[in-house]
Amino acid sequence: MSLQLISEAVEAIRKVRPGGDIGPGNAFRINEAAGIGDGVWQGDLGIEVVEAIPEHYVASKPKKQLVPGDTRGARHCIKNVTTIKQFSLPPDWGDDYIGLEGPAFVCVKETTIPHPIHADVHIAPGHTIRLRYQRNLDEETKRERRAID
Repeated sequence: MSLQLISEAVEAIRKVRPGGDIGPGNAFRINEAAGIGDGVWQGDLGIEVVEAIPEHYVASKPKKQLVPGDTRGARHCIKNVTTIKQFSLPPDWGDDYIGLEGPAFVCVKETTIPHPIHADVHIAPGHTIRLRYQRNLDEETKRERRAID
């Protein structure tokens, strides 16, 4: 691979991921240059740009909270639900959901997912986003389950 190709690849990455690593106090933006498969982990919440809402999802009333639960770690929330058109798994997931698939949404305006521990994530309008949850191996059942903060 030539030095020119490497330089072009690094520049393309900088356009998609300006500002370095995501972390507390270091906000991240999924900008207009992001493509299918691009995304970021906000703690145990995966935020990924997808081509379309998965077929098995259904339109739902937007929920501010994106992760089931009432712990501090479950406070991944949409700052303003009027910025999205949301879709959920049927039936609509609730506080007792332990699967790995989260809701999906279309950003109709600039969208922000703030969090009290992790960095805020900002998403440019026009992106379709699918959320997923971190996996843990349950030692007791030897099965994967959703990580719960």
